[in-house]
Amino acid sequence: MSQRTSALAPPAAQHRPAEAIVVMAQEPDVPAWVKRACRRSRRQVRIEPAPGSPEDRLLTVAALAGRSVLVVGPPGDGHTPGGRVVAAVRDLPSDAAVLAEAALAATVLEAAVVPVHCVPLSFGERSVGLTDALARGHDVLDTAVAQLAADAPELRVVPRLLRMHPHELVGEGLDADLLVLGGPRHRIPARVGLVGCSAVQHAPCPVLLAPRPG
Repeated sequence: MSQRTSALAPPAAQHRPAEAIVVMAQEPDVPAWVKRACRRSRRQVRIEPAPGSPEDRLLTVAALAGRSVLVVGPPGDGHTPGGRVVAAVRDLPSDAAVLAEAALAATVLEAAVVPVHCVPLSFGERSVGLTDALARGHDVLDTAVAQLAADAPELRVVPRLLRMHPHELVGEGLDADLLVLGGPRHRIPARVGLVGCSAVQHAPCPVLLAPRPG
């Protein structure tokens, strides 16, 4: 893994989350932090019962493309809060909403934001293109830090460049109170990508899928 913090990227413009948040849960209760976040951002909350099977949950998430969707884990899942909101960022500005949602959640949770960019291990140490991939990853994280500094300067930001496939991020080793990533794009038929599928089915914490451009 690699870590770097800099202010090389230009300051980002203020970014706003989606107008409403859809909470997919097996129980009708809305998490307290979601209520605080929606009051702070003047947004509404919509409850969507979580289907029982993973396949049906993915179909429901796909049908909600263009909205911010929080997938809540089962009650009593044993997750221990760690004071971290992880934001998986592939590229910017298409993932700007991911950072906006992560900043808002981290503010009400009083947590740090950890913007993460992944470079697959399939790039060996001497692979052609590895240097460019790492440089691009650092540039993406620099831009993410700049956006977070503009949107929520009071937050602690800990950027991380990880050597793994993006969908591997969501395993049991993920140390986060919340994972925020880009949701499905508007397309016909709508579908959830590999990272989103892995997150919805395997992440050990709640998952918030932010809207992405079509």
